[in-house]
Amino acid sequence: MTTTEETGNVGFARQFNDATKLQYINLANKPPLYKIYPGLRAIPLPDVASDPGPVMPTLEAIRGGGSQAPGPVTLETLANLLYHAAAVIRRRNLRDGEVHYRAAASAGALYPTEVYVVCGDLDGLRAGVYHFNPRDFTLARLRNGDLRRWLGAAAVDHAAYPVTLVFTSVFWRSAWKYRERGYRYCYWDLGTIGANLLAAGNAAETAVNLRFGFVDHLVCGFLGLNVADEAPGLLAHVGTPDGMLPSGSGDVPGLLPQESNDLQAGAIEYPLSRELHRASLLRSTDDAAAWNDAGNRAGSDRDELDGTGDNFRPLKSGSDGAFDGALDLVANSATSLGDCIRFRGSTRRFATEPIPWEAFRSIVDAAGAGINSPHFADGFSPYLSLYFIVNAVDGLESGAYYYNRFYGGLKLLKAGEFRETAGHLGFEQALPADASAVAFITADLPLIEREFGPRGYRMAQTIAGIIGGRIYLASHATGLGATGLTFFDDAVTEFFSPHAQGQEAVFVVPIGVPHGDNRVRPFRSRLAVSLDARARGAGQAE
Repeated sequence: MTTTEETGNVGFARQFNDATKLQYINLANKPPLYKIYPGLRAIPLPDVASDPGPVMPTLEAIRGGGSQAPGPVTLETLANLLYHAAAVIRRRNLRDGEVHYRAAASAGALYPTEVYVVCGDLDGLRAGVYHFNPRDFTLARLRNGDLRRWLGAAAVDHAAYPVTLVFTSVFWRSAWKYRERGYRYCYWDLGTIGANLLAAGNAAETAVNLRFGFVDHLVCGFLGLNVADEAPGLLAHVGTPDGMLPSGSGDVPGLLPQESNDLQAGAIEYPLSRELHRASLLRSTDDAAAWNDAGNRAGSDRDELDGTGDNFRPLKSGSDGAFDGALDLVANSATSLGDCIRFRGSTRRFATEPIPWEAFRSIVDAAGAGINSPHFADGFSPYLSLYFIVNAVDGLESGAYYYNRFYGGLKLLKAGEFRETAGHLGFEQALPADASAVAFITADLPLIEREFGPRGYRMAQTIAGIIGGRIYLASHATGLGATGLTFFDDAVTEFFSPHAQGQEAVFVVPIGVPHGDNRVRPFRSRLAVSLDARARGAGQAE
């Protein structure tokens, strides 16, 4: 008879078996989609859902570059921005219950982003710190009084903005489904919200400026957050400053008056993303000031050196390819931003039909617009790049392209039919194979890390989300569809090399004509079949 000492702890076998079980998805530990403060009164926001929303044409709102209109920011202004950036805009009853759809796209509909409002006295809202509830469209007051200087100290920016929105990520919401890779998705989602917010600000003629550099632990303490579980990723200053705040943070705020619901029950720790986030923290105001001044912001020398040549197609060209400097790339669609956001949805299947060159050029132009942030006001170069596989665009040769923002056009890297390749690069899915064009957003991570350190990684993911979010909006505004995808990272870089050598894939967005049957279809590329055969030993026999 054997003993426990001879065989080891018999519980190990059960632990191993439990750890290696397969299941479709574990709903038992799915985190809540909404953060609530049950002990605090819900303050209703103005009912903007019944209004038509921003009437500015979508392409103009994306391309606007940000108004610096000095008018006051009111509660109505704030409500419009929150609604069109992050609120629940549609509800649908399914067999298993009600499903909520929000204004901006989210990977897996997991919505990891929370929004907080820090403001002075507004017309209709007292100065304070608030949490935004996107489901009920309400605010919960977390702190009373004008505490903007506390946040200004953390951001090393003492301008008296009427409102600052603080966007945080609840990491477990994305990690629950996407595990370690979910850290990336949190920032993609933050970016799609940012795209909506910037466009809504332009439409409202209200300045919105983004800031990625701040002292993390000060913001977390201010909002009562545990940085390992829910962390600030972006500040958005709303409105024109009406002076300067007193220097220094003033008295340190005490604990929040009320705990929220538990967002971490059943959470599984993923050490790589936790270590990366810890490395990305700015720990002092000196660190934040230095980080905000980092980066050359000079654009990409490669774009200028690339030139144009025979294989270059200006965006400002007609269907015949001839350059026309008088073309207005934002005049292609009159769809209002309000309608675009409220009726936009992710496409689940594309028809293999061509799209007009006039629509495609406007989408590319919108994607390349400057971003109201210190490092990206003139565009995303040299830190990020935009490539395309063109499958079916009227008047444009099928092939692989690079968007050269310096010269405002597309450079053909290689001509050919790449539908099947697109399907493989897009994680073996039919969506990019069927799409008319597929956008591949890449980042020069060595350059980003050299200039911005580890924090640059999460900034790059967010900027990619903004670019992708703009493609979503512009596609819908021109009567087309779009969706975001994951991808095979190194295969994307390899396909677009040597031009993309040293780049890392960040985000992928197929664009095209929505199919009448908007349901995902099966797909299997010949490359995947070949790889599977080789994995089983094909070609290795002696």
